[in-house]
Amino acid sequence: MTKQKNASGIRSLRFSALGVYLQGMKTALASRMAYRGDFIMSMFIMMVVEFAGPVITLIIYKNGASFPGWSQYEVLLLQGIFLLSRGISFPFFMGMVWNTIGRVQEGTFDLLLIKPRSILLMTLATSFDSEDLGKLIGGILLFRFALKKLPPQPLSHWISFFILFLFSLILMFAFGLFMAGLGIIWVGNYRIYDIFMSVMEFGMYPKSIFTKSFQSVLTYIIPVSLLASYPASALLGSVDKTVILALVSSIVFLLLGFLFYYRMVKNYTSAGG
Repeated sequence: MTKQKNASGIRSLRFSALGVYLQGMKTALASRMAYRGDFIMSMFIMMVVEFAGPVITLIIYKNGASFPGWSQYEVLLLQGIFLLSRGISFPFFMGMVWNTIGRVQEGTFDLLLIKPRSILLMTLATSFDSEDLGKLIGGILLFRFALKKLPPQPLSHWISFFILFLFSLILMFAFGLFMAGLGIIWVGNYRIYDIFMSVMEFGMYPKSIFTKSFQSVLTYIIPVSLLASYPASALLGSVDKTVILALVSSIVFLLLGFLFYYRMVKNYTSAGG
């Protein structure tokens, strides 16, 4: 009886949304590990490329300049959080953008539509990008390095940080939904990704370096400040009240992202259209 229950539980997990995603991730990893040398080198390059921003920060502070209200290691902490956010989102769900654009262009997006599961789930399950784990490793290294140079933070700061970091990932997912939706109607246009990367770069720096009006844009309209500036401020115990509106804005952004994505899927006219 117990064995039957265990078997039933395993079968339920395997066919759940999580099980489908894990199976897709397992397949992607197995495929990539067929060329281990290339895989490891790609991860290493991904990690090194991500250090460009922190290196610029070090050069700025070494030359006597600074970001207002932020010490050198506080900025490095912020950028470590930014890389952590990218390091989690890019391998685990941002690949849906490339996956969608590529499949629509090749005409294979239709194959996902006929699967007996949600189109969004199937897009995510077939888009795991293991190479981007290099970003995550880079983020962890920079985050730990900066933390060691700063005073220990109390538990309340860590709790606030984890909550805001979760919203950082939610915001990234919302970005992914918008870009994947655009990839459905804007066939073969990878410039979508370039536009996104340009917008996202604003999140790598403290919002205090921007003008007040632009800070409002980054907080309330496109809450890029949630990617790292607010989580870093929370960990350092200096987050302000505007974070509440930024959280609300991120939830609205996510809901609009879902609406936009499924609207684009509904308007999809297959490879011929």
